Amino acid sequence: MDAEFARGRGAAGEPLLDLDEIQGNILVPFGGPVQHHLYLRWTSDPRPWVGRAAAAVTSTRALLADRARGGGGTVVGLSFSARGLRALGRRPDTLLDVPFQDGLAARSPLLGDPADPADRGHPDNWPVGGRGTTADALLVVRAADHAAARAAADRLAGGRGGPEVLHRDRCASLDDSGYEREHFGYRDPVSQPAVRGAARGTGAPLCPPAAPDRPHEAAPGQRRLWPGEFVFGHPGQDPVAADPPGAVASGGPDWTVNGSLLAVRRYRQEVGAFQAFTEHACEELARRGFTGWTPDALSARLFGRWRDGTPVSLRPDAPDPALSSCPLSRNAFGFTADLGPVDDTRGWRVPVGAHIRKAYPRDHETDLETRAAIETHRLLRRGMPYEDHGERGMVFACYQTSLERQFEFVVRSWLNNPYQQHEGDNHDPIVGRPHRALGDLVPREFALRLPSGEPGGTLVRLPMPAPFTVPRGGGYFFTPALSALRTLARPSVPGRTR
Repeated sequence: MDAEFARGRGAAGEPLLDLDEIQGNILVPFGGPVQHHLYLRWTSDPRPWVGRAAAAVTSTRALLADRARGGGGTVVGLSFSARGLRALGRRPDTLLDVPFQDGLAARSPLLGDPADPADRGHPDNWPVGGRGTTADALLVVRAADHAAARAAADRLAGGRGGPEVLHRDRCASLDDSGYEREHFGYRDPVSQPAVRGAARGTGAPLCPPAAPDRPHEAAPGQRRLWPGEFVFGHPGQDPVAADPPGAVASGGPDWTVNGSLLAVRRYRQEVGAFQAFTEHACEELARRGFTGWTPDALSARLFGRWRDGTPVSLRPDAPDPALSSCPLSRNAFGFTADLGPVDDTRGWRVPVGAHIRKAYPRDHETDLETRAAIETHRLLRRGMPYEDHGERGMVFACYQTSLERQFEFVVRSWLNNPYQQHEGDNHDPIVGRPHRALGDLVPREFALRLPSGEPGGTLVRLPMPAPFTVPRGGGYFFTPALSALRTLARPSVPGRTR
């Protein structure tokens, strides 16, 4: 596969995307209603099985065709860990991403995970992805219901020479509120980047611009990013200037072109603890003289949105179903006077440490990043809720071309950083964890800027309990192009890594 071929240009300078090569779920999500995630371990030479499984893997073009028919078909994705690639005769250290080479369990301390081996969030206690339970491959099957997903997954994973199933997550959409949500009750996903590029062969843009004079947006508040942020062999973002293309993303070997790196994190969600905190915090605010707060209003400040997805920036007093249901409106906001609707730099409407500001600062420059550089840390999120023997949680999954610059940067430098955005910042209240090196020096708390007799208001800091999410495993994987899957299934030439 020629990297130059992947970097072709179409009309208006848009990169050409080979949708027959790029696996589905990277640029276009599988979606629901049901997904089964099978973490696999090889039991023999994996190449014959990979060759058979490759024939079932769904391309982006096939996924788009399925969506055009209503999205009821069964679709399949396949990814490999560094351990899995090694068994396929490839050297993982030739793939230019150190976190991928190390694996999730080894990187766990850097992500702020529990250090106590007795803690259920410690890698030794993960159901999958820990030091002794690292998967060789991840098979994802989306289907209309659990029976269809199970049948397809078992058929693919079974058979002569098939892998061992280390763990299976049965994920399903939670849409009883009229929109997909996660277990805390919040609409998810709401904000995603769009991807620049046109389909090779047809020239049709994957995510058309909102207007000819606004090529950088697919919709108000939704940036169109260069595809090299998510797929190897294409130009990525320039960290200095937001609109021109940056350097071409290289994964190393030729077989990484049109592939992507996948981070998967299983998070147990402590729903009861989250609800208890919001109720207790409202009582604490009342004791300090700030009355009128409800658990719904406070939790909206923790997230930065109301449960239906209405941005607090646009509707600080109550959710607005008309706004939240409109894709042209629910992301049309910023945190400064430039994008509005008001200058909220100090967090009067959306607290500086709210989840949506920690995960994506938008137009609010951080202590580390300019506006253009902020876009180099974006992720294509593909998570789904799961339930497993009474445990409720989220399988957080995201695609990128640099685990270190994208997923790990967001976790370490934004979510877990209480100094990301000046006064009033804190650890992310939903998924952030205190950095181990700081220990108890920086308490876990949430800061609200509230009106008072002072010119800048009063910054009220609410002590936070233990994190509301607990890491429960996952893995770092590489998701190859379809032709690369066939290449990886063939015996490798001794001494060759490409």
